[in-house]
Amino acid sequence: MINKHLALFCYPWDVIDEGYDAIIDAVKRSGLNSIYITVNYHSGMFFLPHSLKRKIYFPEPGALYIDPGKWHAQHNFKSPVSKLTNNWSTFWDTLSKKCKQNNIKLCAWMLGTHNSGIGNNYPEMSVHNAWGDPITHSLCPFNPEVVDHFVNLSRDIVNLGVFDKILIESLEYLPLRHGHHHEVIGVDFSADIDFIMSLNFSKKCLEALKQKNVDGEMIKNWVKETTNDYFNKNIKKEIMNWSDFENAIDGQFWKYYQIREESITNINKVVINELRQDKNLKIGLVDFGPLYPLGPNKQRWQNGVNLTSLLPLIDEIHPTFYFADLEIFKQKYYIYKNVLENKVDMIPAIRTILPQIANQTDLNNQLKVFNQESAGFSFYNYSFMNYENLDWINNSLNILKNN
Repeated sequence: MINKHLALFCYPWDVIDEGYDAIIDAVKRSGLNSIYITVNYHSGMFFLPHSLKRKIYFPEPGALYIDPGKWHAQHNFKSPVSKLTNNWSTFWDTLSKKCKQNNIKLCAWMLGTHNSGIGNNYPEMSVHNAWGDPITHSLCPFNPEVVDHFVNLSRDIVNLGVFDKILIESLEYLPLRHGHHHEVIGVDFSADIDFIMSLNFSKKCLEALKQKNVDGEMIKNWVKETTNDYFNKNIKKEIMNWSDFENAIDGQFWKYYQIREESITNINKVVINELRQDKNLKIGLVDFGPLYPLGPNKQRWQNGVNLTSLLPLIDEIHPTFYFADLEIFKQKYYIYKNVLENKVDMIPAIRTILPQIANQTDLNNQLKVFNQESAGFSFYNYSFMNYENLDWINNSLNILKNN
């Protein structure tokens, strides 16, 4: 496993609470060679089993863990700068030096349009569904201010000059069922209904549709009528597949879908272009595609990610295989292999905590599925693990290496 990229996810509060050496020791104990650490984040409630400072942590919603450039003060909306330290430049410089001393790669983990901190404070920047409800944990990629925010953030990350890699996550549309704070969905519905209820019809989206001669109001009304038939008239049609979506409303829905997809491709392109200003940086993309119930449409996913467009722009793809059932895990992996077509290096993300991994055997079995075909692995997340999970990682990698 010497030449593979083997990384441990963590957060800045892990380093600040436990010390730089504790994180370095965790990477070594796991038999890994890299750290993915957030430079910005959305929201959550996290239980921290090994932290001696706190047990429950609510991250500052939408916070930046860097000192931003001058653009930040002038921007129309602002992510707060985290108060975990009053000098982020020193934080990153010190962590970088520690990593270099221990031959560990330091990688920025950058969150995208999934950002309830911004969305709650500036709902006009959010995705809006067919009923006009702001989906505040998901920012609208049609909005030029949203795009500008992430371009500037990318420039700041590059200017820090401490990273070997940037891992981009969630420059995409989120599904309806997200696990938002106290999310209550008391009825069941199929994957196609889930999908169309997540679609974006923000003001900026509708403007873009109009410029391309697509009737956004008609698409909105189709979504409303289809869901009304399902929930209120009990009209249970067959679950729509990709072919059905391509032909819906005489092909008008698919025109909408392609424009929606372009918004994701475009925001990824401008962000990646900014990151490429540092020619030495590797760029990876987290791909949640394996988790989506509609499955792939060639190299497309329902979150608007089109890998045909994005794979040529990046160096690595990081699919999330977050499954507890080993048979489902295998099935999703084989599907993904066919989707990827070996276009770029694949570094699977493994959720090394409950409910996906309960013991050493679970982790052994999951890593075995890849049969040495991956370019590495990343393990989520140090913050939430018991220390014994670090040993599971090391043991499983040694077993894989010797097979």
